[in-house]
Amino acid sequence: MENRRIATICRICKENCGILVSDNGHTLKIAGNPEHPISRGFSCFKGRNFGDVHNAPDRLRTPMLKKGSRWVSISYEDAVEVLVHKLNAAKDKYGPQSVAFYKGESVKHQEIAHYMSHLAFGFGSPNYISVGSLCHYAMVLGHSLTYGGMPKPDFQRLKTAVVWGANPANASPLEFSRLKRAVRDGTKLMVVDPSRTKTAEQADIHLPITPGSDGYLALAFMKHAVENVGPDAPGSLSTGWDILSDTVKSLSYGELLRHTGLDWPQFHRAASLIFANRPGWVLTGLGLELQQVGVQAIRAIACLQSVLDPSNRPFPISAGMRDLPGRENYPPLPAAIGATQAPLYVQTRREAQGMFLSRAILNDDPYPLRAMLVVGGNPMSTFPAYSEHRRALEKLDFLAVFDLFMTQTAQLADLVLPASDHLDNLELHDYGPAGRPYLGLVKPATLNPIGLPTWKLVFRLARELGLERLFPWADNRDALAYRLSAGSIQIEDLEKSPGSVLPYETAEKRNNGWFTADGKVQYRSEKLEEFGYVGVPVPNCFEVPFRTDREFPLWLSTGDRIPVYQHSQYRQVPTYRDRTPEAFVDVHPGTAAELDIGNGDRVFVATRYGRMEIRVNLSDEVRRDCIRIPHGWEEANANTLTGLEYFDSISGFPWLRALPARLERKDG
Repeated sequence: MENRRIATICRICKENCGILVSDNGHTLKIAGNPEHPISRGFSCFKGRNFGDVHNAPDRLRTPMLKKGSRWVSISYEDAVEVLVHKLNAAKDKYGPQSVAFYKGESVKHQEIAHYMSHLAFGFGSPNYISVGSLCHYAMVLGHSLTYGGMPKPDFQRLKTAVVWGANPANASPLEFSRLKRAVRDGTKLMVVDPSRTKTAEQADIHLPITPGSDGYLALAFMKHAVENVGPDAPGSLSTGWDILSDTVKSLSYGELLRHTGLDWPQFHRAASLIFANRPGWVLTGLGLELQQVGVQAIRAIACLQSVLDPSNRPFPISAGMRDLPGRENYPPLPAAIGATQAPLYVQTRREAQGMFLSRAILNDDPYPLRAMLVVGGNPMSTFPAYSEHRRALEKLDFLAVFDLFMTQTAQLADLVLPASDHLDNLELHDYGPAGRPYLGLVKPATLNPIGLPTWKLVFRLARELGLERLFPWADNRDALAYRLSAGSIQIEDLEKSPGSVLPYETAEKRNNGWFTADGKVQYRSEKLEEFGYVGVPVPNCFEVPFRTDREFPLWLSTGDRIPVYQHSQYRQVPTYRDRTPEAFVDVHPGTAAELDIGNGDRVFVATRYGRMEIRVNLSDEVRRDCIRIPHGWEEANANTLTGLEYFDSISGFPWLRALPARLERKDG
């Protein structure tokens, strides 16, 4: 059979590189597409080898219904009929809010997110939930509340890059390649991270701060700026500059640095570097979000960003696609889950905060939740408090999972449906949120499709639920053509593009202001104060309920990335697993020696929430008072050690980083 060569877009991670897919019916090959204007031929290990995921022998290939303790294969038609019956049964008995629609990562972003939320709201449930409940959106809040959006790097003019609580070497390989090139060309690099990550190895300065002390360090940098540098403050284009300035002047370096574990020479060298080499750009990461004080710490860093480069004024870029039809016909929606605990998140994101899902299932708080459809998600691997979420999902009257593999979550389901991956999907992707005015088309690229495309499941459900007015198309291509009809790019143009991507015109950037409601930098956020939060990031914002002590003397980080895996995915695929075959805890050799622990030994890790056994990996990347466990392992689930007791009060994000813990030798 003749090889085809399809230009499409990789959907494994947020970078969405252009790829070329060749499939002769037996062998599937993936390479970077040099015609793609953003990635320009780049491809990573995960992307090049995704054919092994697509053709994995344990891919789900037929719908299965649980009868007692065994699975029975059924047809797609019967599976959809069962799903519709169960969703309607919960709706009739408890109300539409008793049904939750969750979208995860394995079926990816954007169009499917629009489809899923549209379906949920049309059904009458406010409880559309996404991985935004614990990934990325706390960062968006922290930056947007300060100056209207996420700052993007311009490596042509930047003199300093600060990577703070992020490790793009593992998480964003394309961005990391650009960063390394900029460093080779003279850009200074500072990394703020308790661990000496692969990114930190490239840095001019690495600040190994005490976990959870990021906000204090940001205020120390602001104090240095106010007192020693005389920054070009936004002046009339700011709200609360005087309040923040007076606040940091009143603080002592000694007290701020005491929290961070840094001494004065370390701090002074770092401050001198970043302020002597402006403009600067700060990349914040998941290490900041998954703290109990994440949003306020990010806010403090965002204030610093506005001083390092007052010209970097982020504003939204969007292809301006047409809304899906029927939004005006949504029934009245009650308050979403999490609206009481994280009202700002729920209102700005317009979705439920999934971290409070278990309360609705186990305690009927704020009302009973009885049925759930999980599309491309694995909360049993990614949500905190593994045991509590297991009890919650087992208590549901009905759980359906739509995914590529039999995940930990799918094992608990009543109905499992096989999903197709991005190599078999048709979907739009707007690069605008990442700061690039390009629209892309993800195209089917294989000769042997597996599973059901997500759009097809959603369209069928809508039709059977009496919601066909929300999706009045027989095929997704017609739906995408409708979405594109508001702009100048048509689907035929994207199909013909050698990069599967085309540029679009953006709305004009505000000439004299920031993209906030009043056009000013919000050092004092009135929006936060409206919701009862502190408007200016001050030291009190960074206090946590408990820290390390004699019982739990180590700082535990869970959720760290492993380069060969995408979050919790692909552990079952040999191509990936052979490179990192086993769960592990990173321990500093000095700490291990004190406990008479050797490399490869089995140990117990304990927190106030749980205890689990795991293998030791000696690593001098971590501080002596820190340990680090990547998430995503079914046999050693890091979320056995995390809890649902405390959340970031603004975003509702869970506390998964900087948790007090201890190590125990297995022999006692």
